[in-house]
This record gives sequence, C-alpha cells and structure tokens, in this order.
Amino acid sequence: MTRIQLCGRLSVEIDGVQLAGRLRGKQVPLLLAYLVINRDRHVGRDELIGALWPNHAPVSQDAALRTLLSRLRSTLGSSALPGRDELILALPEPVWIDVEAAAAEVGRALEAVEDGDPRRAWALAQVPLNIASRGLLPGAQAAWLEPPRRELEEVRLLALEVIGRTGLRMGGTQLQSAERAARTLIETQPYRESGYVILMGALAGRGNVAEALRVFDQLRTLLRDELGTNPSPEAIAAHERLLRPQSQPSGEIPGTRRAGEAQIPLPPDLRQRPAWPLLGRERELAKLEELWQLAGGQERSGRVVLLAGDAGIGKSTLTAELARRLHKAGAIVLAGRAPRESLVPYQPILEALRHWALNASVTNLGSIAREYGSELSRLIPELRRRAPDLPPPPDEPETERYRLFEAVVGLLTELSQSAPVLLVLDDLQWADRPTLLLLRHLARATTPARVLILAAYRASERRGERFASAMAELRRDRLAVQLDVGGLSESDTAELVRLRARETPSRAFAHALYEETEGNPFFVEEIVRHLIEAGVRTGSASATDLERFGLPEGVKQVIAWRLGRLEPPTTELLRVAAVMGRDVDAGLLERVVPLGEDEFLSALEEALAAGLLVESDGRGGRYLFSHALIRETLYEAMSVPRRARIHKRVGEAIEATQGRRQSRYLPQLAHHFTRAADAEEAERAITYALRAAEQATTMLAHEEAAEHYARALEVQGRFQPEATRRRCELLLALGEARVRSGDRVHAFSAFREAAALAEQLGDGAALARAAIGASRRYVQPPGVVDTEMIAMIERALELEPERTLVRVRLLACLCGAIYYSQDRDRMQPLSLEALEVAAELGDPEARAYACSARRRAVWDAPHLSDRLETSTEMLTLARQIGHLELELQAHAWLVVDLLERGDREAVDAQMEAFGAGADRLRQPLYAWTTILWRAMRALLAGSLEAADRLASEALAAGAPAEAVTASQYHAIQLLAIRRDQGRFGELEQVARQMVAANPARPAWRAALANLLCEEGRLPEARREFERLAAHDFEDVPEDLDWMVAMSLLSEVCADLGDAERAGLLYARLEPYGAVNVVIGLAAVCLGSAASFLGKLAATMGRADLAAGHFERALADNAELQAPVCLARTQVDYARALYGGPGQARADELLAAAADAADRFGSGAVARKVAVLRGGG
Repeated sequence: MTRIQLCGRLSVEIDGVQLAGRLRGKQVPLLLAYLVINRDRHVGRDELIGALWPNHAPVSQDAALRTLLSRLRSTLGSSALPGRDELILALPEPVWIDVEAAAAEVGRALEAVEDGDPRRAWALAQVPLNIASRGLLPGAQAAWLEPPRRELEEVRLLALEVIGRTGLRMGGTQLQSAERAARTLIETQPYRESGYVILMGALAGRGNVAEALRVFDQLRTLLRDELGTNPSPEAIAAHERLLRPQSQPSGEIPGTRRAGEAQIPLPPDLRQRPAWPLLGRERELAKLEELWQLAGGQERSGRVVLLAGDAGIGKSTLTAELARRLHKAGAIVLAGRAPRESLVPYQPILEALRHWALNASVTNLGSIAREYGSELSRLIPELRRRAPDLPPPPDEPETERYRLFEAVVGLLTELSQSAPVLLVLDDLQWADRPTLLLLRHLARATTPARVLILAAYRASERRGERFASAMAELRRDRLAVQLDVGGLSESDTAELVRLRARETPSRAFAHALYEETEGNPFFVEEIVRHLIEAGVRTGSASATDLERFGLPEGVKQVIAWRLGRLEPPTTELLRVAAVMGRDVDAGLLERVVPLGEDEFLSALEEALAAGLLVESDGRGGRYLFSHALIRETLYEAMSVPRRARIHKRVGEAIEATQGRRQSRYLPQLAHHFTRAADAEEAERAITYALRAAEQATTMLAHEEAAEHYARALEVQGRFQPEATRRRCELLLALGEARVRSGDRVHAFSAFREAAALAEQLGDGAALARAAIGASRRYVQPPGVVDTEMIAMIERALELEPERTLVRVRLLACLCGAIYYSQDRDRMQPLSLEALEVAAELGDPEARAYACSARRRAVWDAPHLSDRLETSTEMLTLARQIGHLELELQAHAWLVVDLLERGDREAVDAQMEAFGAGADRLRQPLYAWTTILWRAMRALLAGSLEAADRLASEALAAGAPAEAVTASQYHAIQLLAIRRDQGRFGELEQVARQMVAANPARPAWRAALANLLCEEGRLPEARREFERLAAHDFEDVPEDLDWMVAMSLLSEVCADLGDAERAGLLYARLEPYGAVNVVIGLAAVCLGSAASFLGKLAATMGRADLAAGHFERALADNAELQAPVCLARTQVDYARALYGGPGQARADELLAAAADAADRFGSGAVARKVAVLRGGG
C-alpha cells in the first residue's frame, strides 16, 4: 500500500514504512511531486528538465536528471519508476494520494447533497477541507504547481460551500459552522456570491434578520460598484425570503456546484501591461462595459461585439484593458488570436478553450467533461489527458460538426453559470472558415448565457469574400454590434508623445505628427522611437524636423527604418522568429538561428530592448512580437528562397525536439515543410500535409483539411509530376474535403481532374468515387445539363459493371444529371435498374439511393402518388441507416409533394423536421432551403414585405455554395412577390434574362408572357404566347416545370381571350385540377390548379364548368391559408360572373378580394378589382 501526502508536510509511506526523510534536498521532492501529479501518463525527460529547471538549467541537464531519478528509485524501489526516455510512476496498490482523495471526497459530498443527505455531505466535506487547507507543497516555487494549486483551492471552496449549505439545512448548532464557512468564503472570494447567500441564511436562522439584510446590501453594493452588475437570482431570492415574516433558512441548495471559474488566470497575451495608461478610449470602454452588462439578456444582438479599426489603432490594447478590468472583477476571460496563416483549424477559439482546459478546476472540468467532453476532445486533446475516462465521440459523420459546435456552446454556457465569460478573438480578419462558422453558431445560440464575444479585426485589411460575408451576416441578422475604433485626438497624440519621449513635445511637432499619423498610436510610437534613436528631441522639434527625416509612406516603412538600425545577428534572429509565427519558443529559436550561445542571447536582448519582441507573461522561454505588423514586415521583406530555407530549418527543429509528440505539431510541420519543399524534401512535405489533413478532418475542420490537401497537391505537381495514381488519390481527398465544407464549385474541379487521371489509369473504382463526389448534390441546378458530368458518370458505369452499391449510387447520380436533358426518357429504365440491383443486394442503403433515383424519374405531374410513396420509403430507409443527408433529401421532396397535394399540416411537419436536421448539418444549401421555404410561406400567407426580405436572405445564404441555383430561385421568388405587389413590370429585364439563359425551360417564357399581360401589353404577350403554342404546346417538356408553365399560359390565354387555345390547355391541365401548382423545390406555390382551369373554362364559354372549378379553387386556397391566391381566384371568378345573372355573387367576391388586397398590400389584386368595377 502507498500513502503520499503532498499538502502540508511531505509524507511518503509504502507498506507502512515512512520514506519522506530520505528525500533530501529541494529537487527530489519536486521531482516526486511532478510525477505524482502526472501519474496517469508517461512523462518525457525533456519535460522533467523543463519542470525542475525552468530558468537556469545545470550545464549537464541529463546527468543532473539521472542523479535525481537514481535517488528517487533508491527510495521508492527500482520498480516504482520504469522506463528510460518516457517515465511513469508505478506505486504499490492500493494508492492513496491526498490531493486525489480531496477531489474525490468533495465529489462524493456534492453527490450526497444532491441525494438529500446533508449529514453525510457535511461529514464527507471535512476531509477535503482539512487536506486543501494545508496547501500543496507550501514554500515550493514552480510554475507547474499553479494549476494543481488552483484545483486544490477550488476543492477547499467547494467543501466550504457544502459545509455552509448543509449546516443551514441541519440547523441548530450547525448554523454556527455554516456562518464560519460563509465568512471564510467571503474573505477568500469576495465576488463569489455563495458565501453571502450562506451567511444570510445562517444569520437569519439564528434570528439576526437585520444583519442578514445588511449582508445582502453589502453584496449588492460591491457588485454594483466593482462589476457594474446585480446579484444573482439565488441571492435575490434569499433576500426576498428575508423580507417575509416566516423567513427561515432555505432547505434548498442551489448553486452548490458553482465552479469559481473567475480564478482561471488571465490568458498570457492579455497580461502584458502597457508602459503607460490607456489614452483616449473612454468612449469605447464605456460602450464595451455597457454591452458587457447587457450580455446574456433577452436580446442576442449584444452577444458578439465586432471591434473594427486599422492596423496599429489600438484594438488589442483596448481589448486587453477591458479584459484586465473584468477579470479583476471576477469574470472568466478566455482569448485567442487568428494568425495570418492558420496552422490549425479553429485556432483562436482553440487557444481560448485550451486555456480553460489547462487551468479549470477538477470539479468544474469533470462536470463539463461528463456532458460535453467526448465532442470537445476533438478540438482540445488536452481534455482527454485531464479526463482520461471520456468515451469516444459518436460515429455520425453527418452531425459531427453540429455536435462539436453545440458542445462549445454548452461549455461556455456552463462556465457562465458561475461567472460571466468574456471570449476575446483577435485578428479575426485572418480567421479560417471553420472559425467563422463556429462564431456564427455561437452568435445564433439561443441558450441563455452570460457570455460576451469580443472579436477584433482590421477594417482596412483586404479580406476575402468569406470574411466579409460572415461579418455582413452577423450584422444583418442583428447577431452582432459593431464598434469602430478610430485614431487618437490631437491632444491625446501629444500626451502619448510626452509619455514615450518623457518630455512635452512642441505644439508644432505634435500637430504635424498628428496630421501625418491621424492619431494611430502604433504609428506615433514607432516614429517617435525612430526619431529618438536618431537623436531628435521632441520638446524642441518642429514640423520641419519631422519632414527633414522624411515622412514614411506607412507604418511598415517606419518599422523597416528601425529594423535597419539593428545588428546583423539580431536581424537574423528576428527573421527566423517571423517565420516561426506569432508565438516564439526561445529553445526552438536558439536551435534554428545559426548563432553561438552568447551571440544568441545578445541578439535576443537587443530585440527585447528595441521593443520588437516582448516576453510572454506567465510562459517562461516564450516571446511575442510586440505587434503583428512587425512580423509581417520582416516576413514580407525576405526573398522566397530565404523564407524557404528558414521554414525547412524550423520544421527540422520541431522534428528533432518533439519526438513522439509530433501529432500535436502536424499543422506546423506541414506548414513549414510545404513552404520549404524542393525535390529532395517533397516526400516529407506531402506526408506531413496528408497527416495534417487527416487530423483536421477528425477535428471536423474540413476547410483546413482541404487546404492541406491542396498544398500536398501543389508540392506533388512541382516535384513528383509522374506520380499519377498518387495525384488521383490526393484529388479525390481534396474533392471530398471540399464537398464536406460546402465548397461544391471547387470540389467539382478536383473531381474532374481526378476522373481524367482515373480513366487514364483504367481505375474504375477511383472514377466512380470522382463521379459520385462530383454529382453529390442535394438540389440539381434548375435547367442545367452538365454534359461533362454525364460523360463522367457514364464512363464510371462502363468501368464498374458489377451490380453493387456503387452502381446504384452512380445510377441515381445519372438520373439527376440527365433530368433536364433530351435523354429524360432514360430515367425510367435507369431508376428501375437501380431498384433491381438494390433488391438483389438486400441492402437498405442501396434501396435508399435507388429510391432517390426513382423519385427523380417520376418528378412530373402524372406521378404524384408514386412520388409520395417513393419519398416516404426513402425517408424511412434513411432513418433506418442513420443517413442524415438522404433523410433531408426525402424531407425536401415530401415538402414539394405534400404541398402539391394540399396537406398544409403535413408540409409544416416536414419543414420542421428538415429544419432540425439542417441545423445539425450546418451546410449552406440546407440553410438556404429553410430560408427559401420561410419566404415561400410568407408569400403564401400574404406577408409580402417579409417574403421580400427572406428571399434576399435566402440568396445570401445559398449563393456561396450554389450561385446558379440560388440566383434562379431568387428570381422565381422575386417575380412572384412583385406579381402580387403589382410591381411585376420592375422585373421585366430579369424575366428576359432568365428566358435567354434557359431556352430549354419554357416556364420562364410563360412567366414573361404573364408579366406582359399583367402590365397590359397584350400584343407583346401574344408574341411570346404563340412561340410556346406553335405545336399545340407539345414543345413544353413534361418535367417538374410543366405544371407551372401550363398554369401561367392558362392565365395568358384567358387574358388574350383565345378560346381555341383555351380548349387545348384545358384538356392538358384538367387531370390535375385537385392539386396545387408548386414551383421547383417549393420556392413558390401559385395556389389551386382549379383556379387556372376556371379561367380556361370561362374563356371557352363554359360558365357552368368554370363555376365548378372556381368553387373548388376557393375552397382549396382557403384551406391552404393563401389569402392572395384566394383573392386572385375571387377576382377571376367575379370576372366570369360579371354582367350576368351572377352579378350579386360577383360583387360579393370583388368586395372580399378588395378587402384582401388592402389588408395584404396586393397592388395586383387591387388593380384587377378596380379595372373590373370600372367596366374593364
């Protein structure tokens, strides 16, 4: 048996023998403590050296460590410390270690509280309180002791809370122990409200209600003055109980599991205090503090703050000042920065969450890990080391990114239960797409949480469309507030010069400097620093003196001036540091820079003295560039060959130092070696890029994976052009990564090249992968016939003749690809073959894909029942095999089919199910569909303004993924909206463009003719109508557009009074009088087809027939809850009755239509009513 006590006086007892006396000196106890604290994993020798000698290592580090390990083995026994390079502590079982016992006992105490057993909870809490109160290795100084000390302090605080709250419940003499615990809590953690709540209960329980009320007033004043916040609901509820005469201490124990996360240290990047006070930012700080107070309220628009300003304007300084203030007041502050070249996916958010994972208390980390750990471990590998029992994440590829994003939301929400959270994301203009997607998800989260996300970015930086679109979406959807940071005022500029130069500048000099720099603080500091180094005194300087040294073109030129004054070794050191990145490890830097030890230290000291590098607070041996612009200037000034040489040296240094831990550094290794690649190093560069891509895929960062594959391809193309099969595999991987990221346009180009290589190699399997990947579309672009895609699928079917799942999928792809082609008739036999193969295989997945093929083949007017049956079967199969994308496809088709049938409730249920799945997948086209349908429903309900807005939102959501599809559907919706508004003519040019771009889709020409009729331009409408009627409408293909084309042509025919053509159209449309007219993927519903039949019958002179159709249409449109469609039917019916024996009914119908036109803003219906009443 082993008993080790690290708290208070060190004690080591094995099998009853006390061994602590043999652990002489300071280093051996520290070594033992480090191994004990990390006894769940192997520890490398380099790690031990860094822990024992962080600043001044002995000359022979390995020898010194060997001596200590030998002494420890002689004390504990040789079997207690197996291994050579990787060591782990193996102690005789059972093992009792006080810090572990304390954490376990406080956990059991909390469980007892939840089980309603206060006496057992009180007794259990005494042990952890006793252990934790002694302190971990008191007197020992080491940075690695701080996290476990914080964990131990959290254990002590939780034990005090349990003792206090259980004391309240037990009452009697235990109220005194509750009061003592509460006062200790308040003294130790003045912003932790639990101490005040317990103290109020204890005082009230002993009859001192007045004193308890004063405690609440003390808390309220403290929070108001120091934090600018109000007491928590728990504290307010306790106060309200005190105001009631029957007030007694509550038996409830809310908040016992408060995590105290305010004790997480400030992130290192935010700890550096500026050399002088923050100037000229009172307005911005006041606004940020106001938004901080609003965070977590009902309005989500305050959850994200976008801090925008030019480079060097002081965004980071302002952010750090706010962070320090809030952290001092008890907030949890997490922070990360996006580098110019992202090395790992989600990098800024990953940095922030990693800081939490490394510093969170045992209890808090454990509770969050139990709930979200398996998902978060994808993003934060350190979490699995601190919580090794985490289960692996579920293997559900379609929902994995959604689950990861929800886990991050859950983590922040859980943290904010104990203290409000500030999440700082700096340099967001360089964020990768995964980061932007996760930020959007956090912004949209509806979970109540006291969280403020402060995202800073350069307003003047040339940013990609991806970033601009993400920011525009946050602002448009009122998910973010933007705060612009400008330059300092002239007086603040002068004060900054005074602080920097330690003398008051002349007014002329200050004015000239302000004019030149526009108050940019970094620019001001760099110019003043340069002038001081050149011997200019700002106190007596004039504008002429400033001009005499030549005003720079920009900040980077000022930096270049200053770099030019450095010694050559310092310049070389800084170049290497610039290649390494923002955060520089001194040990790695020393390995790479070709300098001797003394020369290296001199160069490092000069860089620090010049203010170009700063020490990273709290992380010994690490340095940061004082501003990102300095690193950019250094990096951009180097020639490409010089950069490549340094990248190679840095990559090799990482390889040499990290050994088995290389997996943590794969993105860095891929980054450096792909930029250093030459013929000799190409294989190494490609290997690391592939490993980094695979790692990114496991982290669900598909965009980052695609970038790594693209870099591997670039290297392979330059140095291994003959490796055709490898290039094919790389292209397939790239295409699949791009598909998963939603970038289908660029995915197709990768698949196309892969298909060409696969055919060249005669590799049917690879060609099939390329064809399936290239045609993996949730929605087929309307009217598009991609002959290249069709040829690719056909060739894959030739090379893969076996009747397998792959063949079924290829057949389904081919059905989609030829839908709008002249070969539409082939879809029937192709889909039947797919069903036959699936039946032979007995595979539900194959059957689901076969249903997909069949559903496309029967997407026309006569086969509504077949469509419903096939879509329903496909949905059942997709759910059975857990294939979310197939499930969403089936939901989408059911929306179309059920809307056509007129089952409004079933349509809503399918839309709701689709929306839930789309939220899980978080892919652009699914998001586009949900907004598209919201616009359709708004239009159907007569909310024309809302429909207009939602149609624009749908275009913005869909265009990045499928520009052709999104723009066509937007045009469809916009034409329908303007048609109802009576503003159809505004879109004549759009309609004509669509006719020209879609010659194979007559529905667009029918829409143009309808527009011309609505505008009263009947001769022009007649010309368009005749082009479609030339062969008795036989040229209108019987596809999904056929019903729309026939319905619009029916309206035109009626407006033209063409009785002969009305008979032809009536005969074609009559079998479908019981359904609704639906456009495309349910973008627009024109209402009951019976209404169009009524107009045709009236044009034919068949009043009795027309009345029957119109009555059916009135009932159908009313049931559909489509007031504008209903009003149009009322006008058309009234027109058929007008001037005859049904005049009274016509007047009644017109009155109802006029009322609807007024209520719903339909200018078109209002105009038709006015024309009819005026005798038209």
